[in-house]
Amino acid sequence: MVKERDIENLLEQQLVQQNWVINANNPNRNVYHQKPKTQEDIQKLKGLEPDFCLYLSDKSVSPEIIIETKKPNMNLAKTKEQALNYAQILGAKIIILFDGIQTKNYWVENQEELLDDGTEVSTVKDIDFYRKFILADNNSYVSDKVAVNSKEELINVFSFANQKLRKAGITKGMERFFEFSNLLFLKLISEENDIVSDTIPQYVKWETYKNKSGEELLRYINDTVIPALENIFNINREKTLFTKLIIKDTTALKQIIAKLDGLNLSGIKTDIKGDAFEYFIQQYNSSNNDLGEYFTPRHIVNFLVKLANPKYGEKVYDPFCGTGGILISAFNHIKDNLQQQGYLTGEVLKSLKENTVFGGEISSNARIAKMNTILTGDGHSNINQQDTLLNPVNEKFDIVITNIPFNLEGTAQNLYSLLSTNGNSQSIQHIINSLNKKPTARAYIIVPESILNNNELKNLRKYLIENHLLKQIISLPSGVFLPYTEAKASVLVLQGFNNKPVEKIKYTIIKNDGFTLTQRRRKITTAISDLEEYLFNEIFATKEIEVKNILKDKNHSFIWFKYFNEIPQGYILLKNILKEERIKNTNLYETATVTKHDFFGILSGEKYWGDSFVSVTSETNEDYKVVNYKSLSYNPARANTGSLSINLTERKLAVSKMYVTFKVTDPDFLPEYVYLCLKSKEGLQNIIDRSFGSVRQTLRFEDLCTISIPAISIDNQQKIVDKAKTLYQQFTTIKNKLENFDLEL
Repeated sequence: MVKERDIENLLEQQLVQQNWVINANNPNRNVYHQKPKTQEDIQKLKGLEPDFCLYLSDKSVSPEIIIETKKPNMNLAKTKEQALNYAQILGAKIIILFDGIQTKNYWVENQEELLDDGTEVSTVKDIDFYRKFILADNNSYVSDKVAVNSKEELINVFSFANQKLRKAGITKGMERFFEFSNLLFLKLISEENDIVSDTIPQYVKWETYKNKSGEELLRYINDTVIPALENIFNINREKTLFTKLIIKDTTALKQIIAKLDGLNLSGIKTDIKGDAFEYFIQQYNSSNNDLGEYFTPRHIVNFLVKLANPKYGEKVYDPFCGTGGILISAFNHIKDNLQQQGYLTGEVLKSLKENTVFGGEISSNARIAKMNTILTGDGHSNINQQDTLLNPVNEKFDIVITNIPFNLEGTAQNLYSLLSTNGNSQSIQHIINSLNKKPTARAYIIVPESILNNNELKNLRKYLIENHLLKQIISLPSGVFLPYTEAKASVLVLQGFNNKPVEKIKYTIIKNDGFTLTQRRRKITTAISDLEEYLFNEIFATKEIEVKNILKDKNHSFIWFKYFNEIPQGYILLKNILKEERIKNTNLYETATVTKHDFFGILSGEKYWGDSFVSVTSETNEDYKVVNYKSLSYNPARANTGSLSINLTERKLAVSKMYVTFKVTDPDFLPEYVYLCLKSKEGLQNIIDRSFGSVRQTLRFEDLCTISIPAISIDNQQKIVDKAKTLYQQFTTIKNKLENFDLEL
């Protein structure tokens, strides 16, 4: 069992590596354990003991930095609160939280993370590093030598290049991305020359040709620079790595080169190629051209890598590596840890480059992944452009971290033991088979949440359980992959074959991933995310499902609410008070529209749509379902967006036969109250959590019935209903006044 003193010892090693002085006998000591250096500060604390107080100068009276160390599985929010309390008492500017796996650096005044050239600081640094934040008196520091001050400015460069390439006649989004990537690589390879390769000749470097123009510039890049880079870096020669520029407009080419020339990109601590890919793919998809590609958010990648915690000597594999973001993050994770511990010798670095990360990618993005890994300094020759499913791997890798292509068509049925034509099944089988037989073999796979319950994948789920492969499911919130897809996703945590039997599956529900669940996905800075909290505390929001119960289920479902009936005190399950109605509209009642734009959700179709209303696509709506007075209905594919209704029109209506209709059967519950419970913020979140699907998130009635609502007296229910109806009436009155607004005084 890891003790807190073990974590403190590990931190002390890292502090020493960063030239902090811990030795109490050294006159230059600037690190104090469990107490500040002055009696005055000790008295201020009134018996409290910060784990570490750090001083940036021998003239510092009080510490500028407070560090709190905690064992893994401790509450991150409480740890942060504790450190902030110490800092505020002593006047410290920075706090650091450390648990032996991850490090969080915060600026005390606004409680936000330290940003170094726009990137979060995720390790313990030296004195000079922290001093620049103190001098700037800000949580965000931008280097003078870096021309790009933010990701937004970098996006502006991408936008400029995108427009110039489009006007130059390169109309396809991916072609523009590849063209820009070539130019971006030419700039980056010169800046990173000392890291990447000491064999790049001067005539290939950016400075040699950036001042050329016209046809001379284009010919020099295509006939001299590109062939030289291909010869240096494309070791296997299986496929072309560096392609010649296809742009013909030399004026546009010169303008893009001039724009890039003003930047010092190597100073930006971000995956620039990944940022470019994210930008170009968003631009292309916004033009209604589906690339079939989407970007794994950087914070999700970093979460998976920290969760896997790859170590030196372990082989990391991403069979669907895209532009290489996961592999780059894994490589840097190992490299940074070695560097902090003082183990990154030349021999170790060479081994790390050649024997650590491996990837496969079917699309041309494999070239970008290789370029990305070249810039990172890792083993770029270990990425292959291939159909991964047609190239099985057996017992080769220690760790797999990947985001499988959602709902990929299976191409290799006969190569996998389950003989499934489903691409999701084949992808997971490929991953399982690629893990070696070591007890530490593990996989972290982002999958569409339909895998957890889709009947077609019943045998896959049984296979994972019976072979003791599945250890944990981490459910990610809906919207985590916006703006590319609204498909809900989970992370499957697997172990290899012949490992310890698994009797209980851990199930963790992540509700706040640190970003708004909107199209623009803005970072939330006001609270600790569930991902961060979980990395510090593995039992955070975690339940357990007994394997025997999964095997008993006829569908071997992995959905949590099928196994947990934790009904809060004073609540009742909806399955006890609801009954589905499937009444065919033989009497041809009026067709209604279910819309989230009306609070009670159901209106006469003709009234809602006016003259443009077309009630049905056939001559009759006889196949529709009847919605009785005070019955409820919803669109299964839109319930997660609030498409829910109750019929308060005092007449029978008809809705599409695809809709779910149901009634409240218990006289102790008002239908309007049940509707308001489902319409509430908590109710909608419960619906979102229970909506599943490959493309659209669908809510089944049996899953809706697993929601519980407060069981309050019917009098109190009536008060809530009356209040809602009053507010609704006030709203409609004001709405009508606005719609008929008259300019007369």
